[in-house]
Amino acid sequence: MSRPLIRPVRPTDEARLGEIAYQTGFFGASAEIYFPDPQLFADLWVRVYFRLPDSVGYVAQVGGDVIGYIVGSLNEAAYRRALGRVVAHTVLPGVLTRRYTRPLAALPYLVRTLRYPSPHASETDFPAHLHLNLLSESRGLGLGRGLLQRYLERLRELGVPGVQLSTTDENEAALGLYRTAGFTVAASEQTELWTPWLGHPARQMSLTCDLRIQPGSESNGKG
Repeated sequence: MSRPLIRPVRPTDEARLGEIAYQTGFFGASAEIYFPDPQLFADLWVRVYFRLPDSVGYVAQVGGDVIGYIVGSLNEAAYRRALGRVVAHTVLPGVLTRRYTRPLAALPYLVRTLRYPSPHASETDFPAHLHLNLLSESRGLGLGRGLLQRYLERLRELGVPGVQLSTTDENEAALGLYRTAGFTVAASEQTELWTPWLGHPARQMSLTCDLRIQPGSESNGKG
């Protein structure tokens, strides 16, 4: 195997990132079980980051193949506005022009996200967020740690005070990675969001990282 390369996201990466997001969108497995339309999934969860002026992202590449990525926004309000534009200018017209193969089959999950919203941390203290996804064959190579470190370093360079992400207790490996990087649980609640596909409730969590604290240092209130 060629030595993995971590580089900034390029506009030409959008389609590949959409594929990876879909292939890993169910706790590391394919999102097909709950979201049968891959293009709609990619538009909602990846395309928005390519429409954000303040988006930050990196990919892990082996040879010519992108096998993982991390993307995020520096500002949650800007992210919501960009998502609204994607829905208005891509998703809704796409339904009419048959861009999507099974958009109605995705409705049960989308409705459940409204019924069971995920907990969030303060957007003032933690304005940035991130999504990190790796193909199964690329795990165990340290790429998740490498991508996360590059992303957090860039946020610190930009003066971002904090970052948050949403995950569940089903993602044990990811939880270990985030905790090692300095993330802590800011909010947590039991949710029925995933019950139809998991067969049981899950604990949805908001993890946060205070970027004003340098890695390896401790904030003990002493000068």
